[in-house]
Formats: sequence, structure tokens, C-alpha cells
Amino acid sequence: MTTEENKEIERRFVEECWNEGNLDLIDEILSEDYVGHWYLPGGSDADREALRDFIGETRTGFPDFEMTIEFMIAEDDMVSLGFTGIGTHEGEFMGIPPTQTEPAGATPGHITHRFEDGKIVEGWSTWDALGLLQGLGVIPEDVEQATLAADD
Repeated sequence: MTTEENKEIERRFVEECWNEGNLDLIDEILSEDYVGHWYLPGGSDADREALRDFIGETRTGFPDFEMTIEFMIAEDDMVSLGFTGIGTHEGEFMGIPPTQTEPAGATPGHITHRFEDGKIVEGWSTWDALGLLQGLGVIPEDVEQATLAADD
């Protein structure tokens, strides 16, 4: 596969899986042996099913969730993209009950995938979870002041 073909698969991953909620596409574009190195509760790696569950949980918590690709870079068997995600917290997400009636500010992050034979086999991702939790009002904006107040 060419880097351009890998980029097209990556674009489909964002647009169809994340933005449209087409979780069946995961079986088509991710290898059965997919390993995701990102932050599951407990710190373990994610397999294909864990990724499907996480996207589903995100879309349950934020039914209007939309990920915008800010940039995409590809070289050899790797594709990396920067994104912003936005949505309205109308359902439970990571045990947090709904907190919003309008979309919160955009949450930035990145995804890097390694490809073999036209499938995503390995992934790395980070996103501004602290900023998201602060935007939802779960964690105070000024963590230092909240910590000092707790010590009083």
C-alpha cells in the first residue's frame, strides 16, 4: 500500500468510525491483531474490541461527537494526525453523568497508526483528558487553587 492509500484509510477511520459511528468498519480496516497503546482504565493496551467499545462509549456520552482532522502526515507505513474533538455531553461517559446542553470547547489530540497490508496494526493516541474534564466541570479549571483550598 502507498502512503496515500494509508492516509485514505486513516481518513475513513476518523470520518466513518468516530464521526458517523460506523463501528463495523473497524473489522475491515484494523487487523485482528491490532494493538493500541493509549489510555484504557488500568493502563493496559487496547485490542480491536476495546477500541470499538471506547468509540461507542464516546459516542454514547457525546452523541453529536465530531473529530476534525487538523493535519495528517504519512511516511512509509506510518500515518499521524492531529485532531480536535467536540461534542455535547448528553450521556454517561467514563462514569460521568451528563453535564451539558451545548457543545463544550474542542479537545485536541493526536493519533498515529502503523499499517501492514492495508490494515491498521498498531496505534498510539493521546488527548487532552484534563482539559475535557475541566470543560465538563468535573475538575476545577484552576487545579492548584482547588488543591490549596482542600488543604485548608
